Amino acid sequence: MNNRLGALWLAGLVIGMVGCGGQSTLEMATTPADAKAAITEALDSWKKGTTQKALAEGKPPLYLQDNSFAKGVPLADYSFENDGKVVGTGISFIVNLKLKGEGGGEGKARRVAYRVVTKPNRSVALEDGIP
Repeated sequence: MNNRLGALWLAGLVIGMVGCGGQSTLEMATTPADAKAAITEALDSWKKGTTQKALAEGKPPLYLQDNSFAKGVPLADYSFENDGKVVGTGISFIVNLKLKGEGGGEGKARRVAYRVVTKPNRSVALEDGIP
């Protein structure tokens, strides 16, 4: 009888502890101002011809994850469609890119989304399947 009572008490304690935790939320990994500054710096650097390696070795480092950038495709211009919206712990921006073609000629336009975080590192990452 004591074992059964002890087991019930332990089960009640475990259930009570699970219920007391409440819902936890993750802290934001950036602010709107910091995110906008990071993505603007990343895209301006790409437009100026900065390499992925040079950007990552900057002080502080900045990581831009985009296959076209990594392959060295030149960026002619870009424009933001929005001021960014909170997605998860980062901020997502819709951006229209104008890439240069071979020989510096007219390239193609791309509409993409980048997720930006600035803590613990400044990172601008292409979001697959969005927009």
